[in-house]
Amino acid sequence: MKLKKIKKKFVPQINIKKLTRKIKSNLDLSLLTSKKNKKKNKIPKNTKTLAQIKVKKKQREEILKLKKREKHAKAQIIKARNQERQRLKDEELKIKKQELKLKAEELKLKIADQKLREQAEQRLQDQEQRKKNEEKRMRLEQKRLRDEEKRIREASEKRIRDEEQRIRDEEQRIRDLEERKRLEADQRIKDEEQRKRDDERRKIDEEERKKLEAEQKIKDEEKKIKEEEIRKINEIELQKIKEWEIKFDETRKRREEEQFLMEERLKEKEEERRRKLDIDFKDPTKIN
Repeated sequence: MKLKKIKKKFVPQINIKKLTRKIKSNLDLSLLTSKKNKKKNKIPKNTKTLAQIKVKKKQREEILKLKKREKHAKAQIIKARNQERQRLKDEELKIKKQELKLKAEELKLKIADQKLREQAEQRLQDQEQRKKNEEKRMRLEQKRLRDEEKRIREASEKRIRDEEQRIRDEEQRIRDLEERKRLEADQRIKDEEQRKRDDERRKIDEEERKKLEAEQKIKDEEKKIKEEEIRKINEIELQKIKEWEIKFDETRKRREEEQFLMEERLKEKEEERRRKLDIDFKDPTKIN
């Protein structure tokens, strides 16, 4: 902020020349003129009358009064000049004091302005650091979410693979068991047929047919049951995966929205702070 300089302009309160002319104009100079004229027309001492003596005496008294007034007027002029000099010195001293005061105020304003600039720079640095820390935290959070998503996906895939392997093992076990039962049954049938080949051939064939049909029916029923169980298990797993995907998408969208809102608030605060700093720098009176 620029300070206005005080102009050193002194206006004398007393005009010395005007006062001198006024005092001299008030003096009665007629006596001096009369005195000169009398000297020219001087009468011999022996011819002076009483009236002339009185006039002469009166003139002398008037001259003395005039000189006294002149002396008094000169004293007044000197006194007025001294008073004017003293007033000018006092005025000059007062102006110097005001200049010193203004310089001190200017120094204070410069110090305050520097302090405000340093504080503003420090605030900007702090805000930049907070912004960097927030960005770093968000990157770490995103990485954690990606790792969590990968872990859940791998765990889900592993569970599916394990379940599929278990189902295949169970099916193989059932097939082996059925095969063993079938071989045992075949072996019993063969033994029975060998013992009763001659007289029970037809009966064994009929029983074998019925038994095979019953076994086939059991196999079909068991296969149907296993397929239904596998289908239900797959549907449950698929439903769980879909629910997890929906939940994960909702969580991700909510976090993205929160992150977007947070970034928008930070931008608004940054814009408001910059506008405030611009206003403060443009108008120094608002700094105080």
